[in-house]
Amino acid sequence: MARMLAGTSVRVRRGARRDAGRVLELLGRSAGGAGERRCRRQLADRTGDIYVAEAPGGRLVAVVAIAYARSIVRDGWAAVLDGVRQDAQAAEPLLDPLIALAEERARRRGCHRVLAWVDPADAPLRAALVARAYRGTELLVAELGGEA
Repeated sequence: MARMLAGTSVRVRRGARRDAGRVLELLGRSAGGAGERRCRRQLADRTGDIYVAEAPGGRLVAVVAIAYARSIVRDGWAAVLDGVRQDAQAAEPLLDPLIALAEERARRRGCHRVLAWVDPADAPLRAALVARAYRGTELLVAELGGEA
């Protein structure tokens, strides 16, 4: 069910398989082939949340993806903000309301914390997270190779 994204004129709804091509375009990746098949599977998978934001008229202007992880060490669930992307042509800033949506979804799923996976080149997202009191902690990452 679609709803208005808080403080905007943009409608937000859970992503659907039919959105795969438009989501990939927003992420700067080409539609078609194995990448689009993977995206369709992710959009259909209910173990995570992918929300799309549509401007008046139906043009996709943003996407937010949230993954969930159970941790025995950290005692409970955590949400991983896998990504927030906004079309450069969007008429209004959407990062903060999309982060708020992700936090709301995480709370509803029983998460105790939200971790954000931020590309080092994504300064606007980093700034939006810091403004919301996210803080840096140590995260070690190993790229395992293979097809992305």
